[in-house]
Amino acid sequence: MKDYEEYLEILTTGLLKKKKSILHVFREWDRIIFPHSDSTMAGENKDSSSGLKTAMQMLEDDESEDGLEMEDQRTEDL
Repeated sequence: MKDYEEYLEILTTGLLKKKKSILHVFREWDRIIFPHSDSTMAGENKDSSSGLKTAMQMLEDDESEDGLEMEDQRTEDL
């Protein structure tokens, strides 16, 4: 979990400071993961709540890898 927290810190710091390399990561993320969305998580879209809603819906609609969804469900049941 520590690795994920470190990645999150790098990404959020880069976004807040508008670092070119991190904005590029988000633009690529948007292009690959959310190809049918016209919004961006790179901070360029003024209507970020709409972009977040769209991204979260697309994430919800996405398939899970085998076993991962079941593991998440077991954690929720605890």
